[in-house]
Order: sequence, then structure tokens, then C-alpha cells
Amino acid sequence: MRLDDDSAQILLIAGFAIGVGIVVFTVMLNNVIYASNMASDSSTETSSFEMGNVLALTSHAYEDAYISAINSGTFDSNVFKNFLLSYENQLVKMFAFSGTSLNIENSTLINAHFSKNGMADGVANWTLVRNVNLTDVFIMEIPDASTLSNNSGCLRIEAVEMGSNMLWAMDIHNSGGDVHVSVMDTNSTLDTATSSGYTYLNVTGNHIRDGTNGTSYFNFHFNDLTSSHEYQINVLNGTAGEGIFTISGNFVDGQPFTISRHAVVIANITVVSSDKEIFVSYPIPVPGGRK
Repeated sequence: MRLDDDSAQILLIAGFAIGVGIVVFTVMLNNVIYASNMASDSSTETSSFEMGNVLALTSHAYEDAYISAINSGTFDSNVFKNFLLSYENQLVKMFAFSGTSLNIENSTLINAHFSKNGMADGVANWTLVRNVNLTDVFIMEIPDASTLSNNSGCLRIEAVEMGSNMLWAMDIHNSGGDVHVSVMDTNSTLDTATSSGYTYLNVTGNHIRDGTNGTSYFNFHFNDLTSSHEYQINVLNGTAGEGIFTISGNFVDGQPFTISRHAVVIANITVVSSDKEIFVSYPIPVPGGRK
């Protein structure tokens, strides 16, 4: 009996040891698989993070290149190209240390729409700037009426009080080959004007300049209707027209802002490593602005 009891105990201990071994092996295997997956995910995230940094840096480089190129008053394409070439050379050297090649294909400037990214197929309805309590410069330039849609789908710029109450709006459309401008408040149309040829609208300065009649006074009512309000400036149907804008002022907290758009440039970036190739093409409005 004693011998049988000892054998049973040995079998029980052996079974317990095998069970513990299986559990330990399973846990270790799971840890190895988890660590492997984490390393793979980390590599992917790092790659995406680096690409995000490249896109942000390149956007700033194009903006700074454009500002340098117009420093003399007219656009100097050589300054623009040389600035971007210098930037690309520095970026290429940085990526070379990791065995990665990078190429940025320079693009020519194209006319900008009033959409969010400046493209004809961009987001048409968007907010230009928020939390504003003062706009001291608001200028729009329309190359000619042919770049605008007709009245049924006109471009609209509006100042909306925080809380969705519209303070001011301006509609711009093509009217028989002329640029037609209408200004309104919440209740009614306050005034209208037509302009021929290249049209310069100084909204805060209350005048219009065109290619035929020169400069004339036009009360946009913007300062009157937005004074002492906290508001945002929205763009509606931004794909319905091409042009230039510059707007500057102060946020509610007193900090200044300036946003300008003269044109759009398409940045084509290719990054090649040992195991992958990434190509990104995206529009950059210039000279841009910081919000």
C-alpha cells in the first residue's frame, strides 16, 4: 500500500509540473507575440509621425519661400526656387542618415479658389478664422468675372457672431461679365455694386477699385456691423470663384492674426526606404498665415 501511495503522489506531482509548464510556456509565447506586434506598430507610428513632420515642415518652407520671393514687391521665381532647393538639400541630408531618400518636386503657382485648400474641388464651406473681435484689414481681389459663378451659386463671405447670429454677409458673382457685389445684414440687402475687369475690394477701407472706373467709395458696412462683437468669418461656396484675400486683426484674447492667400502650389513628396515607398501630393496655399 505504501508503494502504491508513493507512486500516486509522484504521478500527481508530475501532472502538476506539466500543467504549470504549459501555463508558463503559454504566457511567455503570448508575451513574445505581443512584444513583436508592439514593435511593428511602433515602427508604423514612427513612420507616420515622421511623414507628418515632413508635410508640416514643407508647408512652412513653401510659405516662407513665397514670402521671400515677393519681398521686393513682385514675385521673383528664382528666389522661390533657390529657397526650396536649399530646404530640400537639408532635408535630404537628414533622411540620408537613416538610409532613406527623399525628393520634393517643385511645382508652379496656380490660381487659388476660395475653398479651404484653394483648389477647385476643395471644401467649399469652411471657417476662415474664429474668435475675432477686431478686423482691421480685409481685402479681396477678383481677377475677372469669368472666374466667378453666376447668381444661383454665388460666393459668400459672412461674419457670424459666436452663437450663429449672422452679423454681416457679402455675395459675389458674375453678372453679365461684371463682378457683382451685394452686402447685407440679417434682415436685408444694404447696397450693391458692379465692377469691370480686375476687381479690388477693400472691405474694411470701404472702397472698390476696378480696371475701368478706378477707385470708388462703397460702404461695405463691415466695421459698423461687427464692432463690439465676438465672431467668426465663414466662406460659403468657396469653389465658386478664384481670387486673392488678406485679412488681419485681433483675436478675443488680444493676440494678432494675419491670413493671406495669393496662390496655391502643389507639393509632390516621395520618400523611399529599403522596404517601402511613400508618395504624397497636396496643395499648399501661399503665403499662408498662422491662426
